[in-house]
Amino acid sequence: MQIHVQNQSHERVSEKLGDDIDESFLSACHAAADGSVMSGVFSVGDTMFNELQLPQFARELNELPEEQKTDTIRRVADMAQQAAALRGYLFISGD
Repeated sequence: MQIHVQNQSHERVSEKLGDDIDESFLSACHAAADGSVMSGVFSVGDTMFNELQLPQFARELNELPEEQKTDTIRRVADMAQQAAALRGYLFISGD
């Protein structure tokens, strides 16, 4: 899995981030409530969140219990906020 921020022209504007060895990000997404933005992350294939979805996605990540907030999850939440500030996209490429 690779995650990065894209600007409005779909150009990558951040370093690529992979999930950690425990797949904490993907596990949190799979455990998310049906209908949440996090539940829309695919482990296979690509997921892209736009400026309308990004604030809710970041909020859901930030509302996870403290013990679930790994460095990877914190970094993805930061990337989502960065993408929202750019009015861009968060691109998640599954395996």
